[in-house]
Amino acid sequence: MNNVLPAIIWMLGALCAIVVCASCVWNSHYVGDRNRPVHPVSWTMVGAHVMSCVLFAIPYVLFLGSRDSMAAASRHTYEQLGRISAIVAVVLVFAQLTLMYLQARRAMYSQIDETLRKAI
Repeated sequence: MNNVLPAIIWMLGALCAIVVCASCVWNSHYVGDRNRPVHPVSWTMVGAHVMSCVLFAIPYVLFLGSRDSMAAASRHTYEQLGRISAIVAVVLVFAQLTLMYLQARRAMYSQIDETLRKAI
């Protein structure tokens, strides 16, 4: 179990990141009715983003701490996939940040439009 724990935690981080990205796309109304008002990014999504960053970092620390006690095959697999998994993690984190920014920007424009409609 000790050998697969970093992989499981990394996959949970990836799942969390994908959920944040999907939620931002859904809440920005890119799919469906684009004329509905967009709400700002919720603190829940910000917390999920931080959680995914933590879940992405923990497996590398676990591997470094337990690599001497791992089987040679497992250690070799983790060493080969380490860079690839780090690149995927960085891409997912930047995708989250980009989509949260785009949702916040659309929410700002939506709020401006609502304020202008009230003023008329």
